[in-house]
Amino acid sequence: AGAVESATPGGPRPLLLTSGTGCDAERGTKLGQAGYSYAFVARQFTRLLETEFDLRPVGGEVPDTGPSERPIAAHLSFRPLHEVELLPGVKNVVVPAWEFPSIPRAPWVTDPRQDWARQANGCDLLLQLCEFTRESFARCGVTTPMSVVPVPVAPGFFETTDWQPDQAITLETPALVVGRGAGCRSPGGAAPAPSAGNTSSSPDRGGSLIRRLYYHPRFRRHVPNWLERGVKAGVREARRQRQLARWPQVERVDQVALSGVVFTSVFNPLDRRKNWEDLLSAWYLTLAGRDDATLVLKLVGDDPSGIDEVLARCESFDQGGAGRVIVLTGFLSEQQMFDLARATTWYVTPTRAEGACLPLMQWLAAGRPAVATCHTAIQDYFSPHEGLVVESHPEPCPWPHDPSQIFRTTWQRTVWSSLAGQLDRAHQMATRDLAQYQAVSQGAREMSRRRHHPDVVGPLLRGHLWQLVTGQNSPGQTCPGQTCPGPMSPGTMSPGLTRNCFPPLRMIAYATFETPPMFLSTES
Repeated sequence: AGAVESATPGGPRPLLLTSGTGCDAERGTKLGQAGYSYAFVARQFTRLLETEFDLRPVGGEVPDTGPSERPIAAHLSFRPLHEVELLPGVKNVVVPAWEFPSIPRAPWVTDPRQDWARQANGCDLLLQLCEFTRESFARCGVTTPMSVVPVPVAPGFFETTDWQPDQAITLETPALVVGRGAGCRSPGGAAPAPSAGNTSSSPDRGGSLIRRLYYHPRFRRHVPNWLERGVKAGVREARRQRQLARWPQVERVDQVALSGVVFTSVFNPLDRRKNWEDLLSAWYLTLAGRDDATLVLKLVGDDPSGIDEVLARCESFDQGGAGRVIVLTGFLSEQQMFDLARATTWYVTPTRAEGACLPLMQWLAAGRPAVATCHTAIQDYFSPHEGLVVESHPEPCPWPHDPSQIFRTTWQRTVWSSLAGQLDRAHQMATRDLAQYQAVSQGAREMSRRRHHPDVVGPLLRGHLWQLVTGQNSPGQTCPGQTCPGPMSPGTMSPGLTRNCFPPLRMIAYATFETPPMFLSTES
């Protein structure tokens, strides 16, 4: 592919190759799998690039553009570095979301791409989503040019109206309701009657015969793929229905009415970083007795085992309180996410580590303050001016994709008492001190407009790419700076508060793993 020399307004747009993890943020396919969050980051970035570049998704090879087609500007990859295919003859730009203070610096036996420092130094530009990740890469020997470009938030979140104490919003989506009389009636209103055919002791001779026939090798090779996918989906749903019958306190509904003080959290229950177990225990032991309190858990992914873990943890607490836990299990469109944000009072995340945390960014942009830990990527845009900070401390952990699961880095351990106390404080603020709630809500909106609005991120992103491709600024624009503003400048914050909420703990985490243990190399 030839070099791109220049571009003029109204002229042909250069080609920009893009690659991702294969997840679909629009239709919700493959959500919950490793690297699924890259799809949402890619969706937000590509929306800002479509005005000046022709985007073309690719696999692992440079496409043949033909002699008459314009040259390729660059290859933009939204993948973890060990999954990135660097295309020859093309400028490679990678967007690596990373949430740990160190990176892998030696290959795992047969895959040299697991040496992240070497892989990163083979790129032409790294677009980091936060200062924390940029510092982690620089500390571990990465010399490739790096620029911090925050994830843009969809305009619909900025247009969300302010939360009102008397509002009531209904969401049309499948949900599981735990507590406050759930399980006493079916979705149609009638009490569920036990059926002999549904008891666990009832023999299932017909089902066993069908299973034996279906899995017989002579039969399976004649089953078309579409039928097999349908059968597997039906089996998963049947298992889920059977498991739901084990929890009498759970009611399945097709729509949810949200009112009062609503706490919302979005996470994959199989992701150990999310620390939802502490969230559930703190909520049950602090707010479950309040009749105006609701905890909404939007689960990402369709693995039934994740839903089972959440319901089993709920079952371990007393369900006699007046509060509710609502588990949203279906895929939500972008408009439905706007509606969920509008119904929310506080966003909650006691996460252990984040490379971006897009749901937190979205809810802050909607003017919904957060109860959240403040570390890794979050410290770039969250502070006491945008919500209530939960204390945390560093502790050893493995990298998620390391098959040995040896402790080589750190994440943050949430202080449970701090989480419980901040949840109680958040409820009191929403019910007794509306002026203070509105102040942190406005602070969240203002920070998000300064840092995550597409009108801010768009020129920054396009400017860095044009500088790489042509050595010039984006047509009609001046070259933006290297970073975006944080939540608040230190001079405007309250006495004793800094941009990094707990800098001594952060420094301890960095100092402890300044030179991280190395992986086994191929020579060993």
